[in-house]
Amino acid sequence: MREEEIHLSKEEGRYCLYIGHLAAKACRGSDMESKAEALCLRLEAELGKAEELGVSLSAEEKNSLSMAVMMFELLAREKYGVAKDHFHMESIAMMEEEIRAAADEIRGFAKEQGLDTASLQKKIRYRRKTPARKLYIADLHFYHDNLNRLMDRRGFSGFEEMNDHMIRQWNGHVTEKDEVYILGDFCISRGRAANTILQQLKGKKYLIEGNHDKFLEDKAFDRSMFEWIRPYAEIQDNKRLVILSHYPVFCYKGQYRTDPEGRPMTYMLYGHVHNTHDERLVDEFIRITRNTMVKTRVTSKNRREGVRPIPCQMINCFCMFSDYIPLTLDDWIRQDAERRKVKKNSFESIFP
Repeated sequence: MREEEIHLSKEEGRYCLYIGHLAAKACRGSDMESKAEALCLRLEAELGKAEELGVSLSAEEKNSLSMAVMMFELLAREKYGVAKDHFHMESIAMMEEEIRAAADEIRGFAKEQGLDTASLQKKIRYRRKTPARKLYIADLHFYHDNLNRLMDRRGFSGFEEMNDHMIRQWNGHVTEKDEVYILGDFCISRGRAANTILQQLKGKKYLIEGNHDKFLEDKAFDRSMFEWIRPYAEIQDNKRLVILSHYPVFCYKGQYRTDPEGRPMTYMLYGHVHNTHDERLVDEFIRITRNTMVKTRVTSKNRREGVRPIPCQMINCFCMFSDYIPLTLDDWIRQDAERRKVKKNSFESIFP
């Protein structure tokens, strides 16, 4: 058996099957539902074989089981808000009384079978290889005390409290293997102060220069604390081109690129404008551009000539939009879509 796989006894498999059913029911209508249902089908098939001593799950199935167990733990501890946020759900598809009854039944089965659930959960969660992620964030403004009262109105008592909170948020979600791309305005202080902050932050750090990053000019700043420092960059993230700039680039490279199914292949990530009047103007440009139809070219046998809207994918990675947490590209795409659902994207709303 490969290290990424997991083997369960019949009793452990039955316990995980009950958890899978609960996760599928609670997550109805979300991506987690289909994963939990597929897991349950596999467990039921394997447990139905009398000659089998247990169940072996692939790395992908183990990952689905890990997510189902996490959902079960959150529901059993009545952390419903955390569960919804983590699994990107609008609501839990079960009544609280149903959840409590199901959780008690599952715990009762584990106790009856003498299962060491703590060891089992550790075995399920353990991953020998954790892939590095590309994460993005903009405009942290360490030490910038004025932002607690002006413009952002962050609400901290001072830059000390703000710095401590941002460091906790960063390190609570970033591993040492992760690559974090900071889209400018990292620190509003001298070189030694910037060194102090960087020494406390996990991950490999890359900086796109912002207009407030004056610490870069200080000889006391240790530039080796960043993997690189650039005014602009283009990188690949899961076969997608990502444009990195502190300032929003309206007509960015690859703006029209899509795959044969019409999905965008290029994303423009920016900062600088925070959540201000200027961000409203960028929003209006995005709205107009996405509603502009253009003629498509035949670039493959799977794509026919026709017309389609411009897939303008400009995303503001402002730190307050993510609660000061560096996010993956896919998480920023989801966050941006959710944010736009509740925003008024009309030019008239900018000038009431």
